[in-house]
Amino acid sequence: MRSRMNRWFIALLTSLLFIVSMWIPDAGSAGKLPIVRIGIVKDGPPGRLPDVTSLVKEEILKLTSKEFDVRFPEAQSMEGNWEKREIEHSVDKLLADPEVDLVITLGYLATNYVCHKEKLSKPVVAPIVGDARLQNLPLKDGASGVQNLSYIDSFVSFERDIKVFREMVPFRKLVVLVRETMLESIPWLEKKLRQTAHEYTIDVDIVPVQFSADQPLAAFSSDTDAVYLMPLPQLPPAEFRKLIYGMILRRLPSFSMLGGDDVEAGVLASVAPKDQFLRINRRIALNVQRILLGEEASTLKVAFPLGEKLTINMATGRAIGFYPSWSALTEAVLLNEKVERVERRLSLQSAVRESIAANLDLAAENRNVAAGEQVVKQARSVLLPQVDLGAKGEMIDDDRAEISSGATPERAVTGSVTASQLLYDEDSWSNYSVEKELQRTREEQRNTRELDVIRDTAVAYLNVLRANTLERVEKDNLKLTRANLERAQVRVSIGIANRAEEFRWESEIARNRANVLFAQARTRRSENSLNRLLSRPLEEKFVTTETDLRDPLLIVSDQRLFPYVDNPQNFRTYSDFMAAEGLEIAPELLGFDAAIAAQERILQTAKRAFWLPSFTAQGSVSELLAESGEGQRSDSPLDDTDWSVGVLATFPLAEGGGKFATIKRAREELSRIQLEKEATSERIEQRIRSALHQASASYPNIRLSRSAAQAARRNLDLVADQYARGLVSIVDLLDAQNSSLRADQDAENAVYNFLIDWMDVERAAGRFDFLMTLEQREEYFQRLAEFFNKAGIEPIKR
Repeated sequence: MRSRMNRWFIALLTSLLFIVSMWIPDAGSAGKLPIVRIGIVKDGPPGRLPDVTSLVKEEILKLTSKEFDVRFPEAQSMEGNWEKREIEHSVDKLLADPEVDLVITLGYLATNYVCHKEKLSKPVVAPIVGDARLQNLPLKDGASGVQNLSYIDSFVSFERDIKVFREMVPFRKLVVLVRETMLESIPWLEKKLRQTAHEYTIDVDIVPVQFSADQPLAAFSSDTDAVYLMPLPQLPPAEFRKLIYGMILRRLPSFSMLGGDDVEAGVLASVAPKDQFLRINRRIALNVQRILLGEEASTLKVAFPLGEKLTINMATGRAIGFYPSWSALTEAVLLNEKVERVERRLSLQSAVRESIAANLDLAAENRNVAAGEQVVKQARSVLLPQVDLGAKGEMIDDDRAEISSGATPERAVTGSVTASQLLYDEDSWSNYSVEKELQRTREEQRNTRELDVIRDTAVAYLNVLRANTLERVEKDNLKLTRANLERAQVRVSIGIANRAEEFRWESEIARNRANVLFAQARTRRSENSLNRLLSRPLEEKFVTTETDLRDPLLIVSDQRLFPYVDNPQNFRTYSDFMAAEGLEIAPELLGFDAAIAAQERILQTAKRAFWLPSFTAQGSVSELLAESGEGQRSDSPLDDTDWSVGVLATFPLAEGGGKFATIKRAREELSRIQLEKEATSERIEQRIRSALHQASASYPNIRLSRSAAQAARRNLDLVADQYARGLVSIVDLLDAQNSSLRADQDAENAVYNFLIDWMDVERAAGRFDFLMTLEQREEYFQRLAEFFNKAGIEPIKR
């Protein structure tokens, strides 16, 4: 019985253990992965530069966690205390350590040392390279060609830096600050630095630097023009700040090979990107993985171009009196720039409303209208009562005075008041009527000018948007050219191209930079043009709001419009509608209507001149204020006051045929104005229809241009990939890039071309939709629907 119970218990226990083993992960599974121990050598302890060791470890572990059990023993992480002998000793120790499977050198000297060792007993990944050419690093078929050695060349170049530095600042005497142990480790370095400087006709002083800023500062001679900093990671933060301050105090421009960290600390400029070490981390991990998976380190390609990004510390520039040139600004990132805060914001609608209020041409027209109002008042004033005051002092001969019986004393002073009222005068009433019509003409001329200003402002605003967009396209193309230069550098490094390709891309970069400058100038010109229309200082800055086909203020964004224009029959009817609308409200035609009315009134006056006289009522009172001599009124029965009242009628009986000539002239003038109105009407209708035809072509071109740009971009991506793999030539890539650039420009231009064409449509029709209220827009669509109904056409809603 007990035996049976034991067997049952054992079976139950075995089953439970089996079930548990199915649910609990195999604790020893991690241990089954191959264990790899990696040793790390750094030139020295962490200082002023960020320590990337932990990031390198993290990236490697992340990439290899499913294939290897990678470990970084603390005892195998070593530092050389910035001394050549200690660094080399640390490297040799790890290479000889049987507990280390792979070595990573995270320092310039450690990397240089392993790259020049004749034999490496185990794989080494050496990612921290300064200038591979200056250091004479081994290169064979794009790889190191040295057994167990894989290094990473990011194409940092002293020669490239000097070229960029010279473009920024013209200098003759250059001081190069080099880490002292670097000069010890690379005996030929000083000679190569001098050779490169000599090629650019530069006098150079090589100054070794270790742990103090005093030594290099003391070495600056009075004729020093500029300073170049090789990597100085060993310099303590306080000493580096002291070095920066000393250069600024001497107003010396400086340039760093290391990159963004040095520029942020106060060096004037660098072309090395700030995040270069972060980008290299992934490449380090990939190389480690490939080596662990069995690839020979000597065959791994070394090329890893990080690109160029000119960074300028503007705080340092201001301190030493430097400001970058237009050419430098095409690509430069400016740190500590005094950014002018732009409060002014413009949209299409706000820009137009501002131009209506402030444009000087329109203001002049407004003054002309205001002056015309006074002309009308002047013409009306003749029809109102006229009152004149007069005073007269008079002396006559005594004999006439004596016989006048007091009517005209010998010496007299009189005052008078005369009042007159034009009862009817055809010329005066006609002039008043004509001036009122001419005032309507002036007002319509002002309205015409306003429409022109609105159109010009809208087009100028869209041109600003276009210029900004095309400037961005040119900058993107410049970035692409730099990426292609990096591809060419890789091709050269692996032996499938020669340096002529590098020079060709450098030439292309120069051309692209010139294009960026022209694009920037075009942007400034378009901004000046808009500011002029708004009567603003021409260089005043503003920020624009993007306007495109989705802008709800534009009627072309309203989906209700498209059924009326989506086929030729509907488009013709829509054109008829727009022509009818435009002819009805065109201020040019309304101005002609007023001019015709004025001329008809002139003709009417000319006809009435044959039979209608002028009538005027007049009265006057005069008072004798003083008299003396013979014939005084005091000696006569006359009093001192005289008055008279009367009505005057005048009629020019004969003018030698002038009246007939006036009639004929008035008729001819009327006929001329009517013909001019008809001609203007035809021109307006033609302008409306022509603008609509242009817009009907430019609208579908937006979609076609975008499709072409997308196809050109896909072709460029394909050709660029083939170029990097050596399957096509530089000519093929240049052609693909230029085609893509043109397609991008056409695609961006297409939108603005259509919007400008639509502004021309609305100017021709005499109404701008983005100034309509919602009620006015609803009325517009109601009139449009009614017009189509009368034409017997039903818009097709798709």
